[in-house]
Amino acid sequence: MGSVWTQSFREELTVRKLKFTLTRPELLLQPQWSISPRVWFLYRLFMLLYTFSWCLYLALLFSTPKWLLFLSHIVYCIMGIYYLLAFCNLVWAAVQVRRFYRSQSTASEDGYVVRGGSVGPFPLPPLLSAALRLQWCLHNLVGSFSVTVSLLYWTLVYPIEKHPLSTFNINMHVGNSIQTLLDLVLSSTPVHLAHYLHLFLGACLYIAFTLLYWFSGGTNLSNKPYIYKVLDYGGCPLVAAFSVLGVVCVCLPISHFLVWNVCYLRRSVATGARGGSLGLCRERWWWKVGGATGGVVSLTGIPASIFTPAYSGTSQPLLASRNGLQGAMSVYL
Repeated sequence: MGSVWTQSFREELTVRKLKFTLTRPELLLQPQWSISPRVWFLYRLFMLLYTFSWCLYLALLFSTPKWLLFLSHIVYCIMGIYYLLAFCNLVWAAVQVRRFYRSQSTASEDGYVVRGGSVGPFPLPPLLSAALRLQWCLHNLVGSFSVTVSLLYWTLVYPIEKHPLSTFNINMHVGNSIQTLLDLVLSSTPVHLAHYLHLFLGACLYIAFTLLYWFSGGTNLSNKPYIYKVLDYGGCPLVAAFSVLGVVCVCLPISHFLVWNVCYLRRSVATGARGGSLGLCRERWWWKVGGATGGVVSLTGIPASIFTPAYSGTSQPLLASRNGLQGAMSVYL
């Protein structure tokens, strides 16, 4: 496994990994494991409602726009947006797949009977493709920044400011990382080390905001001239400078590296000999999403993706089972 990990690590350090290239859009929509579509939809909906409930509670608890000054609150709100986008994209893709099946097939009592002997590709609208790229970007930001927030809070902020250990505090600085870990383990969204560049830009944007806020005379909830005590640019500029460098050059890269390793471990287990039975059968899963009752038995060849932009694709024979009988179908992948 060491040599495989090293090879994967080397592949991550390439320029092409910087882009959010959707070679397999389904990875951003489906789970990594053999979870039924219905359960996966419910999971996405639950996480959306749970996160938005906490965001609403935050707004009511502080009753001031200043609650959005803190990185932990900003990241948690972005997490809510990520879950909203992930759920909407999943529903959107499911509607596209179902419409596609209905347009290419005629319903029968047993399932679907192919009209014309073939089923075309699952079309991926340009707007959905753009929404998936945004979802991927938010996934990267939320994952690494949530771990960073937890590490920074318990090592720097909490020992200095001694906040009470309330349910709210634990959820913001422990629950956020648990939610991130759960999504990393269950979803099949890829993580690339090269995407740290986007995290770096996000961190620089927040640091620039704290500088402008301090320079303009802004105060925190306690009317102190800083957002965090370690970012007191006027009172302790040296401490603030080292804190900024520590976050950007040490803490955030370590967090992203940990997130990438969790993603690597998930893929390794799912595709390994022991985890193969638990891994997702992609064709069968999307077959169910489409509402077809016939189970996918085999697929000749391994297509790059089950989605295709516009209506281009190459035909691949697909075997489907219906009442114990196998009928040959053709699916564009």
